[in-house]
Amino acid sequence: MFGPLSFKDSQTQSNELETQCLLCPLKFNLKTCLPFFLKHIFDDHRIVIEDAQHINNIQLYICHWREKFAQRPIEELVPAVTISSSDLKYFVLSMLLNDDKQLRHKLKLDAMLERQEFERTDTAFKTACLFCKLSFEGKRCDYISHLSNDHNVRLGNPHNLVYVDDLIEHIEKLLNNLKCLYCEKTFTDRITLKDHMRKKQHKRINPTNTFYDKYYATNYLEEDYRWDRSGEYADWKDVEDTITCLYCNLSDKDINKLCLHMSSKHQFNFYNVTKHLDFYQRVKLVNYIRRQVHRLQCILCDASFDNADKLESHMQEVGHCRMPNVKVFDQPEFYFPTFENDSFLHYLESIDD
Repeated sequence: MFGPLSFKDSQTQSNELETQCLLCPLKFNLKTCLPFFLKHIFDDHRIVIEDAQHINNIQLYICHWREKFAQRPIEELVPAVTISSSDLKYFVLSMLLNDDKQLRHKLKLDAMLERQEFERTDTAFKTACLFCKLSFEGKRCDYISHLSNDHNVRLGNPHNLVYVDDLIEHIEKLLNNLKCLYCEKTFTDRITLKDHMRKKQHKRINPTNTFYDKYYATNYLEEDYRWDRSGEYADWKDVEDTITCLYCNLSDKDINKLCLHMSSKHQFNFYNVTKHLDFYQRVKLVNYIRRQVHRLQCILCDASFDNADKLESHMQEVGHCRMPNVKVFDQPEFYFPTFENDSFLHYLESIDD
């Protein structure tokens, strides 16, 4: 039987402002009164929102659908379900609707990116090290590097992690309960646990454990996508990635050597060109260039060519190895990498002038 969802706490990101109902002028504070809002739309408008308490920024979610319903009748946009006992039709907003699925994913992605940007720049992070007496203060990525370099604890590439505080808290609970980080087997004392983790090389996260998916930014890029993290955990610190030039097939293990190549061969000084961009604009620029080159299209004039050599010659001859207008690539679609595990993206913050 359908009915309004009931729960104790809403995990939305809405602020204190009131949000207007989907179909009428009534307004609700979705942060404090979400159950009342859900009851209202169920009783008065026969609308059900699937898993409303798990929607990131439900205020924007409601605004999106309210605008849609203002343009077209709800009957044309949302499938109705008839309850046999009453013969009443209820309109169900769920991820079975492609528009709804894409909207939820975008809100989830935006929330993750906002959090990751905060964690990437925040220098006030404080914690006691899980494996030594160090009282750490600084950036989260530096603490992750400390765990890796000093204790051989492998959580993955620091620049791919998100919701780090949550992750560290979970690992601390495991260790306090004398559970192995990898296999989660329980031991009688801390010394035996540490010995087990060292001998079995279990100072890492099990890549098959889906609980940890939420802590890796790559998993948010596409809906229903689960990245194979085995390489991320196993040897991310020990194995050097091969990084490919943005304009040709040359590759190098050193991002700064590769950037010198791009500057001398393609007249594209990545550092100078992008130093006024924020981190995510640089990500989108790289993904845009990758897509254009993959499609054999000039990044500046959009001209198409038969092969990569002709494209490269064109951009060299007319000086089109240049950054286009920011509006061209600063689009949500370019959050997504053209090539899976594009190593260039991993080293954006390691590029020197």
